[in-house]
Amino acid sequence: MTLIQGPDCALWVEVIGRGTPVTVFAHGVTGSTADLAPLAARTPGTRVLFDLRGHGRSECPAEDAGYGHDAMRRDLEAVASLYGATRAFGISVGAGAILSLVADNPERFERAALFMPARIDRKSPAVSFGPLADDLETLPLEEVAKRALASAEHSPLLTRRPYWRMIVRDRIMRMNSTGVPRAIRAYATGEPPLYDAAALKAVRAPFLVTGHEGDPIHDAEIARRLCRILPDAQLEIWPETLAMYDDLEGFASMIGAFLGA
Repeated sequence: MTLIQGPDCALWVEVIGRGTPVTVFAHGVTGSTADLAPLAARTPGTRVLFDLRGHGRSECPAEDAGYGHDAMRRDLEAVASLYGATRAFGISVGAGAILSLVADNPERFERAALFMPARIDRKSPAVSFGPLADDLETLPLEEVAKRALASAEHSPLLTRRPYWRMIVRDRIMRMNSTGVPRAIRAYATGEPPLYDAAALKAVRAPFLVTGHEGDPIHDAEIARRLCRILPDAQLEIWPETLAMYDDLEGFASMIGAFLGA
């Protein structure tokens, strides 16, 4: 575990395992390496997990340094280059960072896995995180967690899968109250990862694209559209929001089998 110098600030990195392949793991907005660790558990070789700027134990650069897709792509590119990553895994904005990178450099990764991609290009709808950014800036984290767990937004998930109460609470208690609000607003109102998704047609690396139904932020149609564009893509969609976590070990094994192939 170490801090490295990223493009605009120090980034927290955790390296697990050794040997090849070397896979870089990038989380989503509001996440951290804690969210990545169980998903990376079955991937062979060296796993490089890191916190994006403003998240987890990474530093928060000045707001004008950027917290949108382009900034997160720069963080991913810096970590992947430093550790010689040949494969990649990304959640939501982490998936967007991978797409942005391979659109400009189609041969950058040998293979990649995307979990809950949320936006691709200007045809993708904007997203909203509700009042979370404002709450993080004005309230103690304990109160933010209480409000989130009582919100109508989380009610369907917590009703069907009560174990997510602890996951949601723990995630909020780890959030950086300066960096995460900046990232939320940049993600919701800023530019998508790509200007034109047609650039992805030049990517020949195999992709695993996973998603779920019923999530307004991570619409399953985004995952389906990606698989229609990418020349070599495998699609896995679960019928309910976050149902893949019901068998987390099985999901991690799927990811590991694909990235380790």
